[in-house]
Amino acid sequence: MPIVEKSLVSVDRVEHLEVEGIDVSGDWNTFLRSRVVTDLDVKIADWVKGQPQGETISRCWQCGTCTAGCCLHTDYGLEEFNPRYFIYLAQIGYEEELRRYASTIWRCVSCNKCVERCPKGVKVEEVIHTIGTYLELSGGAAESPADRFDRAYTENLLGRGILDEAALFRTYERLEGRRTPARELLRLGLTLLKSGRLHTGPFAHRTRGWNRMRKVLEAKLTEDRARRRASVPAPPVPSGRKP
Repeated sequence: MPIVEKSLVSVDRVEHLEVEGIDVSGDWNTFLRSRVVTDLDVKIADWVKGQPQGETISRCWQCGTCTAGCCLHTDYGLEEFNPRYFIYLAQIGYEEELRRYASTIWRCVSCNKCVERCPKGVKVEEVIHTIGTYLELSGGAAESPADRFDRAYTENLLGRGILDEAALFRTYERLEGRRTPARELLRLGLTLLKSGRLHTGPFAHRTRGWNRMRKVLEAKLTEDRARRRASVPAPPVPSGRKP
């Protein structure tokens, strides 16, 4: 189905118009400014499909059910968060337009309403996150808060082989550039202590034999990052230029 970018639509709005006693107020004289796009790159969809969480992108037939049921788009009024449109842009390889939503695409809260309602079995939430990952790996988006948390979590876990919740919290606060009030920190600390999950400082634990296992995991993570970055297709050469 054709999809028109809002930036290409020009509307002369008429607030009030009455013809023979009938109110016909509305939008009139709607025009579409023409534009020719010559740098579409279908390799984007191929890359997304080649990732474990993006393989269902080819099932999407653009019915819009995912967007209609998206809590961000409908319940919270974030109209620019449009899963159907993100998938469409990736399918046709319209990277220039897709980059405009590089930060918005990470607003997904993973409620999975889209997944439950999709008539074609597209794992929309996973596909959207894979598209976001493509934008980051190709340099089209800054690191998201979710990715910063994942990085802090991984580094924390690699330290001793067991999660240090307090250290993770401090690291993530530093990465986000914010500071929790001391009273709130004390409340969180007491809660963790009572639950038996305060594995930090004098309470720190370490997984037996972790030093050997950590080397294996670090090597695997490095290999995986290199593979994913190398798999990102090079951007298309603009028309009129030689590669």
